[in-house]
Amino acid sequence: MRQSGLFALFGAAIVAVVVAVLISLGGGGGANDPLVGRPVIPDLDKRLGEVAHITVIHGETTVTLARKDGVWTVPEKDAYPADPAKMRQVLLGLAALRYAEPKTAKPDLYSRLDVEDPDKKGSDARLITLSDDKGALMGELIVGKRRYDMFGGGNDGVYIRTPGQARAWLAGGSLDLPNATLDWLDRNLTQISIDRVKSASFTAADGTKVTIARDQAGAAFAITGGVPAGQKPKGDDSFNDAARALSYFDLDDVKPAAAVPFPDKGTNQAAFTTLDGLSVTVTLLEQDEPGAKPEDKPKKKYWAKLAAAGTGAAAKEADALNKKLGAWVYAIPEFKATSLSTKLSDLTEPEKGS
Repeated sequence: MRQSGLFALFGAAIVAVVVAVLISLGGGGGANDPLVGRPVIPDLDKRLGEVAHITVIHGETTVTLARKDGVWTVPEKDAYPADPAKMRQVLLGLAALRYAEPKTAKPDLYSRLDVEDPDKKGSDARLITLSDDKGALMGELIVGKRRYDMFGGGNDGVYIRTPGQARAWLAGGSLDLPNATLDWLDRNLTQISIDRVKSASFTAADGTKVTIARDQAGAAFAITGGVPAGQKPKGDDSFNDAARALSYFDLDDVKPAAAVPFPDKGTNQAAFTTLDGLSVTVTLLEQDEPGAKPEDKPKKKYWAKLAAAGTGAAAKEADALNKKLGAWVYAIPEFKATSLSTKLSDLTEPEKGS
């Protein structure tokens, strides 16, 4: 089914639920207002597939989202892909919003609902604008506070105001807008379960290397080549922590590969192979990031680039990973960089009495 058709189907289902909730409210304040029960953005549920540009303004931050060939991207991050689940959730949430109850029309009271102008200092309001691929405006809305379970049965409400109109409203529906630019991104890099991992090799910048491996799923990992004299393996947790480094592997930031050149030497490298023929290599670069003040101690930032290869059924997966990740470098959390820089001393400890 085409994406526009899916949007229409999901949108119709959500609209039906919200309308039923609003009708069930009965004669609350403003129940006779002709807008009650109507969509906040008319016909959006029928036109979700036409939305091509979204702009979200919150204070001094502006996030732009653009859709091309069915893929949403974030231009402020060099057109890196947005999280498709988040985009679907936001669009369906906007389409489902229905006017429920009129609120204040006094500008000095807007801040209580967070529906003041979003560029006002200290404002928590957000202005969201939607347009089609020709730039024609499809809808705009100032989004304020969310009211959880406002209508009972898990049905939320949110305060809203249309730019240029005095009246604020409580709308039926929920809208979860990310707070930061990075939160719009598809932040997951890989999701390779430890159950698939056959071996993992870790090579430090000085060339020292340690490899752990096993023959079958469920077996314990062991150090290839054995353990040095006077040492013994640490518990399985140490080996498993190293082997699961590519599961729940998320970015902290992203840049085009050309923006962060990696030297030919002086980097750490981690190479993983799976039992079904996939190989993933992660190269790490550690950089000093300046502090907020010149006298601050530099902070460490860890950049990673990934490359995949595959045999048999894993060849298609490798191609997909390279297509997704190959043109980028990623800032990753320190704990993940530590796992990807596992050393022999992280896996062994002195024997008792030695």
